[in-house]
Amino acid sequence: MHKVVVCLTAILYMTAGLVATGTSEAKSETGELVLYTSHATDWTEPIISEFEKHTGITVTLVSGGTGDLIERIHSEKEAPVADILWGGGSDSYQAIINLLQPYAHKHMSKVLDVTRDPGNRWHGTTIDPMVIIYNPTLVEEAAVPKGWADLLNPAFKGNIAHADPERSGSAFMALVIQLLSMGGDNETGWTYMKRFVEALDGKVLSSSSAVYEGVADGRYAVGITYEEAALKSARAGADLKVVYPVEGSSKVPSPIAIIKGARNLGNARKFVDYILSKEVQTVMGDINRRTVRTDIQLPANMVPNNKLGDIPYDPLWVGGNKQRLLDRWNQLIDAQ
Repeated sequence: MHKVVVCLTAILYMTAGLVATGTSEAKSETGELVLYTSHATDWTEPIISEFEKHTGITVTLVSGGTGDLIERIHSEKEAPVADILWGGGSDSYQAIINLLQPYAHKHMSKVLDVTRDPGNRWHGTTIDPMVIIYNPTLVEEAAVPKGWADLLNPAFKGNIAHADPERSGSAFMALVIQLLSMGGDNETGWTYMKRFVEALDGKVLSSSSAVYEGVADGRYAVGITYEEAALKSARAGADLKVVYPVEGSSKVPSPIAIIKGARNLGNARKFVDYILSKEVQTVMGDINRRTVRTDIQLPANMVPNNKLGDIPYDPLWVGGNKQRLLDRWNQLIDAQ
């Protein structure tokens, strides 16, 4: 059974032990794998348990926010503790791109090219488009938004659930996708964003979960969230329906990467191969996640990948411009 470590500080003892063993031992392969992940354990644990069962490798799971895990990997770069990072957005991986180990996995010909780093330093494991959600008890059929532009409908002012992009990775992703969909990083795009902020009417939520929960319980008529949360809530019977914006969303990948200098490099490669295998990727649809493979049919409640649009979400550009985009967003918020 794999060991779950939910507090990042709890691994400090392990860190000290690895450093104390010296370089030669740190580089030797063991029967273990240290996995840093920001994914929820309710769906990852069964997948990890199957990996352990079939390989005999013991997985030590360290859970935390993507930002915290990225910071820890950076601080441990001289003596890496993690073998794998799994979860978060591709822009986060770009922030530590030089600390990631290139690897061409066994399934390269079966995945969408746009879901991986050209240098093979990270690989998307699922696609996480942003969607619009609405409460059908509050929004009449004629007023259902079809895309980002419809969120500016005066009827929705002050009734849009949206998280703070500085505190929510999905909200930041939504900011980028809306901006690029509605004109780009220029005055056209930012004019739309100004009107969108005005439509929020000063209401910005502290977490991504508050968005879909707020729409489902009727506190907000519409909202913006990530596909998995929307489909999971709808499948559970919540008062919530999903709209794929007509202007397009984006094939934003949620990656996995091997840490450069990983102690268990061979085991890390096995885990990447396993996560991107057809067997595991087929399960993704059952847990409301979108596969990156081209040889798996998506569930009926997901639009095909080619219907998501072709909005470019360049993680290198996004990572390099993140603070500037957030600063401009905050200027719009402060002006309200």
